[in-house]
Amino acid sequence: MIRAMYSGISGMKVNQTKLDVTGNNIANVGTTGFKSSRVRFQDMLSQNVSEALGPGRNTGGVNARQVGLGVQVAGIDTVVTQGMMQPTSRNLDAAVDGSGYFVVARGDLPQSNIGGISVDSANHTMSGSNFEISYTRDGAFTLDYEGNLLTSDGYRVMGYNLSEKTDDNGNVKDVKSIDYDDNGLVNFVDSDAKYGLKASETLVPLRIPDSVYKRATDLTAAVDMNMAQGNKALFDNDTATDGIQGYPTIATNGPFKGNQDIKIEIKRADTDKDAATTDKGWMVFINGENTYMTASTGTIDADAINAVDDTLLSTEDKNKMIELLNGTVVTVAEPTPGTDIDTEDEMSSYSWSYTINAEGSKKIRSFSFEKDGVIKAVLDDGSVSALGQIALTSFKNPEGLKKLGKNLYQNTSNSGEPIVRSGIGGERNLDNSDGYGDILQGMLEMSNVDLAEQFTDMIVTTRAFQAAGKMISTGDEILQDIINLKR
Repeated sequence: MIRAMYSGISGMKVNQTKLDVTGNNIANVGTTGFKSSRVRFQDMLSQNVSEALGPGRNTGGVNARQVGLGVQVAGIDTVVTQGMMQPTSRNLDAAVDGSGYFVVARGDLPQSNIGGISVDSANHTMSGSNFEISYTRDGAFTLDYEGNLLTSDGYRVMGYNLSEKTDDNGNVKDVKSIDYDDNGLVNFVDSDAKYGLKASETLVPLRIPDSVYKRATDLTAAVDMNMAQGNKALFDNDTATDGIQGYPTIATNGPFKGNQDIKIEIKRADTDKDAATTDKGWMVFINGENTYMTASTGTIDADAINAVDDTLLSTEDKNKMIELLNGTVVTVAEPTPGTDIDTEDEMSSYSWSYTINAEGSKKIRSFSFEKDGVIKAVLDDGSVSALGQIALTSFKNPEGLKKLGKNLYQNTSNSGEPIVRSGIGGERNLDNSDGYGDILQGMLEMSNVDLAEQFTDMIVTTRAFQAAGKMISTGDEILQDIINLKR
């Protein structure tokens, strides 16, 4: 009788807990990235009235007689299934279509490029940070007036710095997309670099500023020019009679000294406009204007421009080109055509170009989040710069994460250490990026709460709570009957 009353009390307590969890789930049905919870019950210790007896010579075995002492909470689990994706059309919103979590942090901005959170590319672990790190699925990001990428509560969104590769061996340029050696200056990093991009070994706060700083082009070591028109399949053939042997190259005598970008082109001259020059091979053009020098001339500078016949290039046009170069010497070398494409029509179908950048800032027109987390910005000159790569982490036991409120999570001893997604351009045999899903711009992940399930649980829990309360009142009636035995 008394035991039944206390069992009823335990039933009311656990069902009250379940109602609390259900109420929290329903309250957060519209919370971005919210993960619902569930409550599991287990029975408490049972009191033995008699122990079990094994079979004897004359009688069979007898089972134990036990009286249960109630119920208790076995666990409150976080359901980490992915919520529905909701389009928002806001360019700062991002959702993870997969198992990853955004890395966000509180703390001072790094004072140098070696600051931030160190990442071990082999083990995919993080270490050595002065930041207070948290994790979230809420991608409703914002910007402050400095261009820092933040959560709605001001936490810094962490990611990789990016640099341009200079060869297939993974060597990179010194210029980083976010230079914390220079107070967080955002530099131009060509998103379409010939050898690709490579992420840094640290996670730093990401930025999307109003403008990107372009350093002057320095082609002290000659590079291949970009193909603007023609068939790339005809290049680098085995014999001198097939196709075109390699790309034309371009070099400068140091950093470009001009005040505005210039576009160097190698192409055949227009037959109608420049009939006198069409038999001289591929010509060199500056910002679309013919210099009347062939690519085989080699050096393009003030002396070479002034040496051009005045009937082909006026003094005014010469002065414009010289002013654009501003003392910079450009050296070009043309490709060698094979004998099978040495006619004028065939040669005129090929052209190459290379834009030499002047020192200065370029305003950002728009930006986008790529599926791999790379943030790309379109600049006012039409070029595209990579600003950084958003970092993602995963956990061996994501249900073990601790909820901190504000849609934030913290790893615990049972969730395991965060496993960081590999940055772009790393060694392929160490790359784990395929297991994290895609980052979708203009989307938000909604709550994974199933209202139908929650309301059903609420009905069942309410009835269980009432039944447990009825057990207590029934026990009280029996006690009253016992008391009334004494008149």
